[in-house]
Amino acid sequence: MDASKIEAIVNTVYNSIGAHIRGSKSPVEARKALVFWFENYDRGAGPTFTIHPTGLKWHTVILKLGAYASPCIQHIASHAQPESYQLAHALIEQLGKEYNLKINPQEKQSNWQVTDDLTIEVKRKVSNPHDEMDILESIHQMMIPLIAAMAELIGYRVEVEADKPSDETDGYIDGTLTQSIILKRERNPRNRLLCLKIHGEHCGVCGDDPRVIYGNDLGTILEVHHIEPLSEADTPKAYNPRKDLIPLCPNCHRAIHKRIPAMLPSELKEQLER
Repeated sequence: MDASKIEAIVNTVYNSIGAHIRGSKSPVEARKALVFWFENYDRGAGPTFTIHPTGLKWHTVILKLGAYASPCIQHIASHAQPESYQLAHALIEQLGKEYNLKINPQEKQSNWQVTDDLTIEVKRKVSNPHDEMDILESIHQMMIPLIAAMAELIGYRVEVEADKPSDETDGYIDGTLTQSIILKRERNPRNRLLCLKIHGEHCGVCGDDPRVIYGNDLGTILEVHHIEPLSEADTPKAYNPRKDLIPLCPNCHRAIHKRIPAMLPSELKEQLER
């Protein structure tokens, strides 16, 4: 895989989850492995993400901490919030439901923490481990969720568009910091990635799949909705990504927020079925 294709992968990762990475062919891994790392860390000074063929029908993606990653590990230990770990754990747990997953040390399987001995390995069966399309699909399905999990723990910010048409803000509380946080969380591409993996790429209310309507070239336009808006919680609480997030088409998402407090997805679905 040449440099231009590696750069295309780098751009895809940024567009998918808002994280800047760099990549190259691995000089140490056998059989044409590719390795990626976060742009602001020298390679080996933070998490590295490697993909390589395994046997005749498998791709293996490995996340591990580099030999000089202690400052990165310390940063995560002092800055990562419980909600960030919850999202990271949910992303990795979902990978385990779809592919072969191994987390070392084994005792960290269900509630792992970032330490210098953490290694996460994901394996996926493919038609041809040397085919570029299969490699790109494995990066999309396995590596991007791993990168998203670590980006969340490190605390990479996600750029959110500030400008929205005035009529699109109906149903929101103007000018409050809390609501601004909600808008950013609902548009967090890492939340979106997890939500679509859990619930599938169709609207949780009307059932439409935008890819069927508009074609695959445009990608999905589904949005992520917090079923209980964080502004309406009496006290701060950690959300459960499986129960508290739902994918919605733009129309249903806007309809839900036309009322204060926002409608439940089940209420809007009931209206549509009348």
